[in-house]
Amino acid sequence: MQYLAKNMVPCPIEIVSGKGIKVYDQNGKEYLDLTSQTLCLNLGHRHPVIMDAVRDLFDKEGFTYYVSPRFKNSKVAELAERLVNLAPEGLNKVNLHLCNGTDATEDGLKRARKYHRDDGKMKIISLKGSYLGSSSETISASGGNIWQEPCLGGTGDYIYIYPIEPYRTPKGMTIDDLVEVKLNEFKTLVKGREDIAGIIMEIIPFNAGVLVPPKEYVKGIEKICNENDVAMIVDEIQTSFGWCGDIFASNIYNIKPDVIALAKGMTAGFPALAATVFKEKYDVLNPGTSEYTFGAQTLGSVVALANINYLTTSGILETIPEKHQRFMSHLQRMKEKYSFVGDVRGLGLLLGVEFIHKDGSPDKEIGIDVFHAAVKRGLFINIPTTFPGHHSTISIKPPIIISLDEIDDAMERLDDTMQSCVK
Repeated sequence: MQYLAKNMVPCPIEIVSGKGIKVYDQNGKEYLDLTSQTLCLNLGHRHPVIMDAVRDLFDKEGFTYYVSPRFKNSKVAELAERLVNLAPEGLNKVNLHLCNGTDATEDGLKRARKYHRDDGKMKIISLKGSYLGSSSETISASGGNIWQEPCLGGTGDYIYIYPIEPYRTPKGMTIDDLVEVKLNEFKTLVKGREDIAGIIMEIIPFNAGVLVPPKEYVKGIEKICNENDVAMIVDEIQTSFGWCGDIFASNIYNIKPDVIALAKGMTAGFPALAATVFKEKYDVLNPGTSEYTFGAQTLGSVVALANINYLTTSGILETIPEKHQRFMSHLQRMKEKYSFVGDVRGLGLLLGVEFIHKDGSPDKEIGIDVFHAAVKRGLFINIPTTFPGHHSTISIKPPIIISLDEIDDAMERLDDTMQSCVK
């Protein structure tokens, strides 16, 4: 490990095998993986559907594992058609020449700016606390993420607004009041300037603390964007392909954004393929301006197709509501049991637990203690922070194939973890 750069120094645990939601380290210790490994493995480790798709492809006589994406590819075309059929109505173009979430979100930014260029609109609105990738431009776009440094480049053409936080509704206000206030702020911002090309937003700002917005808020953002010809770019890298109970969370929120960015769960975590799905008017980029060497490959496309087929035919998506309730019943009980648990929230199998001090303010330190205590108990959870030193929330995002018994086991371990952190 001595030769690794400091930006890739790993933890001392080496994962040597895994199946389903379970992984095993170099000493044979078992862990329940509620992180889906960097939040990617919607079907868990070594799912038969994915393994069979890969084996069948490599066993096919004449299969070449790399062909330039500049050549016609029937599997790439088939995947594009599937994505259009599953996406909200009106999104009928796909860019699959991408490799990861960073590529996908940046593709959306490029499309919004290119479309509005002749009008002199270059500014993009972004949410504080968001994490949109690690290229110079997506770092610049991310709202306060912990790696943001001017020397890393990016245009800086962003305006940052606070996401809606239902748990922290100001005293004397209802959720409906808060939605109205936040939408009025957004509308005033859009109408008060002539340089706004779009907004990029995670439907659920995951790294900001798993903030689940009311549907009325997201629908309101869409309405304002449509009325003012502002591109609505939705980052669905965390929320798509099953975790919320649908292929797209946009369908759950009943919105038709202009661009949707996809990665992670699209290939069940299998590298390397990402995509954007968008309305035809944003099909404005020329060849060479948003394409990457290892995008649009047969291997990734075949895996994504196998994944989508399983999600849409197996009935697995219908199990998400019951699994959500099982998680929430455990988490609600812990909230009542431990005074430092202020809120438990989530949509589907994207779940968050926020920690507070006695006065109700965020406890920005205990999260790291809970994280380390959970690892000792064979439980992987995540700290979704984009602000330095702000560890007031943990997140839970297990593979969607998790069973009810595994949920009970995991929550028993989390309860024991919480108990160990009582001061």
